Amino acid sequence: MNKSDQTEETRRAKQRIIAEMIDASIELSKKLGKHPLTQGCNCIVCVTRRKRLLRGPDREWKYKL
Repeated sequence: MNKSDQTEETRRAKQRIIAEMIDASIELSKKLGKHPLTQGCNCIVCVTRRKRLLRGPDREWKYKL
C-alpha cells in the first residue's frame, strides 16, 4: 500500500465520520421536536441557530439595482 492509497483511505474515513455526525444531529432533531435553543444541544436546528447568532445581523444593502 503506497502513501496515496493511505491518504485516500484517510480522506474517506473522515468523510464517513462527518456524514455520520450529520445524520446523528438530524435524528436528534427529529427526536427532540421543536424546542428552544439550548446550550450543548447538538441537533441540527440548534447548531444552525447558534451559527446565525455568531454571524450577527446582516448588513444593510447600500446599493440600488
